[in-house]
Amino acid sequence: MKKLTFLLILLAGTTSYAQKTSTVRFVNHTEFGGLFGRVKYQNPYAGNADQVDSKTSLTIQTFNGVQIHEKLSAGLTLGMDWYKTALLNPIAGGLRYDFVKDKNVKLFGTVDAGYAFAWFHDDPDGADTKGGVMINPGVGIKVGKPGVAAFTIALTYKRQEAHVTKVPLWDQKERFEDRVYNRLALRLGISF
Repeated sequence: MKKLTFLLILLAGTTSYAQKTSTVRFVNHTEFGGLFGRVKYQNPYAGNADQVDSKTSLTIQTFNGVQIHEKLSAGLTLGMDWYKTALLNPIAGGLRYDFVKDKNVKLFGTVDAGYAFAWFHDDPDGADTKGGVMINPGVGIKVGKPGVAAFTIALTYKRQEAHVTKVPLWDQKERFEDRVYNRLALRLGISF
């Protein structure tokens, strides 16, 4: 009888402990939008005079991760950024943090840091485009009931590096550009 009582107590203790463990919740946040910025560069066809232009580019990214706290998620961000002269694919580690919980409208923070590759970029003959370091912090608003899908709008700063080797001009031995894209990103998305 003592053995049976001991087994029942042991079984009851393990089942109550099993109910306290948390399950892993997967998180997805997919966004698209625009990258907005101004570019200053030297124009070789105008005597290397500085030229300033406004630039708008398209961006899309998806964050896939796990919720490690009720307000914090960590995961991997994959994206594609279409600049005028480069198509870059950033891969980054990312964090998403909800500043408020259990509300239908939430303020959230986001940060991604990683490296951009030029896998899908098609260079002309003699040119070579390589990606570089990328960082993307920002804030946004999430609209939707807790625990279900929500629409998002985010305003972020994106800094992305790239190295471009070009065909030398008439009197050059080599020609290259180290680009730094500093952009303000406005994205719409869905999170679940």
